Amino acid sequence: MTQNDPMKAARGAVYVMVFAVTLTLAASSRAQASSAVKPAAPVHSAQGSSAPPSALGDTIAARRLRVTLLTFGQGSEVFERFGHNAIRIADPMVGLDVAWNWGMFSFDEPNFLGRFLRGTSQYWMAGFETIPLLAYYQQNDRQTVEQELNLGGAQKLALYQFVRWNEQEAHKYYHYDYFRDNCSTRVRDALDQALGGALKRAWADSLSDHSYRGEALRLTEEARLSRLGIDVALGPLADTRMTAWDEAYVPMRLRDRMRGVMVPGPGGAPIRLVASERVVYAAARAPEAVAPNALPGLYVALALGSLAPLAFFGGLAFMSALRGRWRVAQRWSRVVIAVVAATWYAVTGLVGLLVAAMELFSAHVFWYGNWNVLLLSPIGLGAAWLVPRALTTGRAASAARWLAGFLGACAAVALGLSMAGATGQSTGAVAIAFAPTMMYLALLVPALTLIRTDAP
Repeated sequence: MTQNDPMKAARGAVYVMVFAVTLTLAASSRAQASSAVKPAAPVHSAQGSSAPPSALGDTIAARRLRVTLLTFGQGSEVFERFGHNAIRIADPMVGLDVAWNWGMFSFDEPNFLGRFLRGTSQYWMAGFETIPLLAYYQQNDRQTVEQELNLGGAQKLALYQFVRWNEQEAHKYYHYDYFRDNCSTRVRDALDQALGGALKRAWADSLSDHSYRGEALRLTEEARLSRLGIDVALGPLADTRMTAWDEAYVPMRLRDRMRGVMVPGPGGAPIRLVASERVVYAAARAPEAVAPNALPGLYVALALGSLAPLAFFGGLAFMSALRGRWRVAQRWSRVVIAVVAATWYAVTGLVGLLVAAMELFSAHVFWYGNWNVLLLSPIGLGAAWLVPRALTTGRAASAARWLAGFLGACAAVALGLSMAGATGQSTGAVAIAFAPTMMYLALLVPALTLIRTDAP
């Protein structure tokens, strides 16, 4: 092997690595989106099976209706980690037992992933026969809780008429917003409408102890990569404290809040909205996390996993160059550093490009003003090309040093702002995961590109 062979191998490895990372990110995005379109339950739609409105129009029949809130706990898939819920309306005398939910979507929608990222996805509501639906969630080991609601006859009838109207083709679609208009907030709004605004009056001015980010991270603790992605993607608006009304975007929080609501009873005296509660199915899986982990192991592993090879091979290359010895060790050390640096800059640059694109083109306001762009900059894509060339061939060394230094300075600023709490965004854990490597590369790249490697 000639002395130039390691450098050619390095460049080839870098090109393959960048290409592979790009394909992997694209494939994983499509795979996650396609896995998220599994039907909520393998049962037939209940449209048309409900009793005709005329059979429910009188006061006695309306009072006979049984209205319950069904809450389904976490599942195994990422999109199932947030739970689900439905409104069940039943009247055995006329063969009515249907659960309506607002969480239907399809990957067959044109440009599904792009529309989801831009905040223009269409979801819809549908009713399903309750017994097969419950069996489906039990089969998937998802905790199921049913709360019977103390509603008057007119309230029950109004709710029933609303869901039958809402499931019609002309009315069932809506633009999905992950935090403010999702399957659970639609359940909340339907119940609040039937109650004449009682839920909003009780919850709108009551601050909770939770933030949008905190709840999203708590529920994805076991889906580590998804948790990291959510943490990176959300901007400062996600760190505002939610009201009890806002908190209902999580089905399990809505279930818990319902327990404390009081409504006027038949005689005007206040009674509990939840008349009774039962566990339909107790899941065998671990319960949901109580709070998000402040510094997950993945974040630490990401920092150490990138720093360790850079520190070891960087030290080896630097010392061998200073001593004028171990020429083969130095060349291969530079190859390893070039591959690691290219991978690091390519991945962080692609993520930064996505963050910047969401800022410019998405309707998801919770992505706006994201300070993580200092840690994950699109400029990293330029560094992914220039830094490996500078390390292995000496070409474009000045530009490589400038890019590495700029990215390292941005990371240092991000870390400082995070420690000072100056941004209003919870970026501490993300900064710990990404800032050390960025700052170390800002020192290592100039050191290796300025030192002589042609000593005898």
